[in-house]
Amino acid sequence: MKTRIIVAAVGIPLLVLVVFLLPVWVFGGLLGVIAAIGAVEFVMATKTATNIRMVVYCAAAAFAIPLAMSFTLPMAGTFIALVLLLALAGEALLAYGTERAIPVGHITMAFFAGAVIPLLLGSLSTLRAIAEGMPMPFGEDGSFFDGRIYVLIPFVIAFASDGGGYFVGNAFGKHKLIEKISPKKTIEGSLGGFLATLVAVLIFCLVMILAFDAEYNLAAVLIYSVVGSAVTQLGDLIFSFIKREYGKKDFGSLLPGHGGMLDRFDSLIVLAPFVAAMVLWFPIFWQGQ
Repeated sequence: MKTRIIVAAVGIPLLVLVVFLLPVWVFGGLLGVIAAIGAVEFVMATKTATNIRMVVYCAAAAFAIPLAMSFTLPMAGTFIALVLLLALAGEALLAYGTERAIPVGHITMAFFAGAVIPLLLGSLSTLRAIAEGMPMPFGEDGSFFDGRIYVLIPFVIAFASDGGGYFVGNAFGKHKLIEKISPKKTIEGSLGGFLATLVAVLIFCLVMILAFDAEYNLAAVLIYSVVGSAVTQLGDLIFSFIKREYGKKDFGSLLPGHGGMLDRFDSLIVLAPFVAAMVLWFPIFWQGQ
């Protein structure tokens, strides 16, 4: 527990520094580093990288995709993912019929690590790149705040849901949620995650209203909170399921008290594209006219 708090105490200020004080491409580069480390952890933990070249391909693509997305190049991430797919397929084709043959499942898992995960995580770059004053969607009155504000939303949801689930589960958890996949998770902890997320999002919106005179949508507050926490918890369970399938407790050991990079950011990877879509289609708050 102590090490988890220490890592959070260092990581959260660093995140705020990168988001608010440094250019968007630096944020994209940081996401790229996280994705690249996560990609290596994934292919090593699942033993789906048949040779070192596949590891390099996955790490390089995983770094490049969020960075490219930070420059608001819509097809850049997809193009890099295509290049990775061709590189992995080339390895499989050249090794086919030999003792170095690469199973199709390994190509699929490596592509997931090097392209799918970075594309999902790169949604945070899309949020960070929102320009202040950008018109609201569907002709609604008002405009967006700077993307620095919106990119905090998925972090608020993920940290509140994870933290609420952890503390409530430890204090009151008695009924297992899905014991075979995640033995420590309980129904009480899950409900605690929902409640903590709702409180955190309400506080975040209240700060925006008081500090920036923001207009808000109460229905969006509820949707972001409830669905956001559900997506967060499902993301965590999805990666726990993968670890169980491959007999791993953690993807790595880079972050003391958390495990690997993927163990810390697994829920955020799934949550990021949900929040990005919601912010762009159904904003939770905005600047009035």
